[in-house]
Amino acid sequence: MSSSSRPSPTLDTLPFLPATHIIDNLDIDSMYCLAGTARVFKEFIQDLKIRTGGYNISIQNGQYEISMPAANYSYYHSDRDVDYLVDSMHQDLKDFIDLFSGNIDFLQVDPNLVRHFHRFNQSCTVLSVGGQPHQYYGLKTEACSPQQLDTLLNSVNFQKGLALNGPKPLITENEKIFNIDWLQIRNATWITSEFLKKLKNKIVFLMDTEELTEEHINQYIREGSIDNQNLQVIGFSRGTYWNKQAILNGLGAVKAVDQIYKVADFDQRITTELFLPKVSNNGDIKIEDSFDFTRNDGTKQTDCSSLHLESKSG
Repeated sequence: MSSSSRPSPTLDTLPFLPATHIIDNLDIDSMYCLAGTARVFKEFIQDLKIRTGGYNISIQNGQYEISMPAANYSYYHSDRDVDYLVDSMHQDLKDFIDLFSGNIDFLQVDPNLVRHFHRFNQSCTVLSVGGQPHQYYGLKTEACSPQQLDTLLNSVNFQKGLALNGPKPLITENEKIFNIDWLQIRNATWITSEFLKKLKNKIVFLMDTEELTEEHINQYIREGSIDNQNLQVIGFSRGTYWNKQAILNGLGAVKAVDQIYKVADFDQRITTELFLPKVSNNGDIKIEDSFDFTRNDGTKQTDCSSLHLESKSG
């Protein structure tokens, strides 16, 4: 009686269904490493079209993070050489997207990389420049001129949102910022009433607007800018209290009942930055202490259905 040896099964020789069960038990790192061992494994994983959701990218001096929030996965890389760091980020991102297809939902770039802004040419849903002031506490920060910032804004294709965070004021009148759906600006001490007239965004939040007075916002409402065809919500924040009576002066305002304002076409990716005040997961905003008023053109408006005022004092 003779016997012949039978080759042991490998992942690439297994029927499709058992192989998918094996892959299902591998985490992202394991699949990434497996794909690097042989083309057949890479193609097999690509064919599975694993849903990992969109990518969030954050790069700053010395390190970057590539994450897939839906898959609860993050990859970190550090390097002091900024040129090598940016090159490595581009290559790692290309490799990840090649294996696990997905769009870039959020791209955050450190202003300290200002000399490398021309090297960012990705498409993303939201572009965020810098971060909150406490993230830079004790750190030296580079100056970023309007021309340098425009280099980044012109090279990155941000499709729905832009957040200019700082920590230093990021000043620009690049035409792209006036038409993007969602706009957030921290350190907005440079914003003027003339700047407000150019806004055609759907959602706007301007923080640290110390130069804007109640009279400026009153004029903004009177002239009908708050009711342009795109605007849904606009917010202003500053360190001192707002005088609502001064804002509503001459508008014939009448106290309105509390209400729920629903953001149209709500997209969860808007929560990657503070574009909106406190909002529920489905885009509902609870409006309290609001007023109905009549603009110069006779249109009736509820101020807080589109206007949100905050002060850091309370």
